[in-house]
Amino acid sequence: MIEQGELIFLYSDERRNFLIKADPGRFHSDKGFIEVADILKKNFGETVETNLGHSFYILRPYLHEMIMKVRRQTQIMYPKDIGIILTRACIFPGARVIESGVGSAALTTALANFIRPNGKVYSYERNIEFLNNAKRNLIKNGLDQWVELKHQEVTTEYDQKEVDFVMIDVGSPWELIDAARSSLKGGSRLATICPTFEQLTRMVFTLEEKGFVNIESMEVQLRKILVRRGKTRPEQRMPCHTGWLVFASKTT
Repeated sequence: MIEQGELIFLYSDERRNFLIKADPGRFHSDKGFIEVADILKKNFGETVETNLGHSFYILRPYLHEMIMKVRRQTQIMYPKDIGIILTRACIFPGARVIESGVGSAALTTALANFIRPNGKVYSYERNIEFLNNAKRNLIKNGLDQWVELKHQEVTTEYDQKEVDFVMIDVGSPWELIDAARSSLKGGSRLATICPTFEQLTRMVFTLEEKGFVNIESMEVQLRKILVRRGKTRPEQRMPCHTGWLVFASKTT
């Protein structure tokens, strides 16, 4: 049975789906409220009804929803970009990762999920409000123990050395290339996301000047398909440009 404090995904339809913790109390929606105690009597895959008789499926939470449903105080990094980062970086159970600019902890959530049980994410953020919100999101997702949040603006050097990956998500990422180089293991990678062409080109040229190799720049686009009998078509709305990703490898 579902245990108290467990993270669950309540699903009714594409508009009515919620990521909640199975803590004592009531969950409210436009279709009525649910006594959480009723959920604790059930297993994943079953349904639970609101006081108005509307059914929700009790599903296991998955990483996409954990990322998309963080409480936002900043623009978040989308799963379409995060997926590419995870496959083009040195992320594995036990990895040590530095992140500059934690924002609302969307990427942090994904990194912490994959470096556990014995890795660590060191997340630097200069804005204390963003940092506190990120901490709440990580606690809700049950991933806070694998993240060390640091209220600090890095300019020249990170505290950690010999790390497996560095993610830079700040306005002037080229200013932290030297700091990333001094912390990365030889042959490991850094990445950044740039919203404008000007930032992208300056970042790439600076990486070349600093001796990084295997430099890749890309944009990731994702379009869902509406499957309907006799009228299947692509969705008209899609998260198109979120930023250009840049990857580079450190040489010794």
